[in-house]
Amino acid sequence: MREENKTMEENKSGILKKLFYFVIIPFLLILTIVLIISTVSGLNIFQEAAKIPVIGSLFSSKDMATTSIEEYDQQINKLQAQLKNQEKKVEDLQSELEKKDQEIATLQEEKKNFETNQNNQAEPGNDNANGQNETDTQWNEVIKTYEKMKPQSAANILAQMDETTALNIMTDLKEDTLARILEKMPVEKAANFTAKLANQ
Repeated sequence: MREENKTMEENKSGILKKLFYFVIIPFLLILTIVLIISTVSGLNIFQEAAKIPVIGSLFSSKDMATTSIEEYDQQINKLQAQLKNQEKKVEDLQSELEKKDQEIATLQEEKKNFETNQNNQAEPGNDNANGQNETDTQWNEVIKTYEKMKPQSAANILAQMDETTALNIMTDLKEDTLARILEKMPVEKAANFTAKLANQ
């Protein structure tokens, strides 16, 4: 009986030894190698394991939660900085648009005054020399204004006004100013104005 018990105990200890040598030690060795490789490659194996649904609960810790919260805070700060930059750009564009609107309003007012003066000149009894001089002065002011304007703004205004007035203004502009303005116009408008200026 004692010999049978002794044999059984030896068999149990032999199985445990085999289990220890052939399963546990190789598993620990493989786990150590995987940890070393992941550390060298910069991969945090615990964070990756935390993403697995069942196993993740074993690896979740306060450190990982803190790290993820800090990462979110950094992302929020970056996004807020980007938002402020975009808002500043929008404000700059709005102020530039307001300036352009004021410029256009001023030029439209000058155009209206000029057209009114031209209509007054066309009426009988208004052909005096002073009126002509005033008209010439105003016309020269309009031309100077277009000379000083940015080509894009001038092109936008000339493209929208009546063709006769636009052609009259273009005729009196310097050649290089006219070229820059025509360059900024839509192709069809520029071609139309060029053809009509050539025929004058």
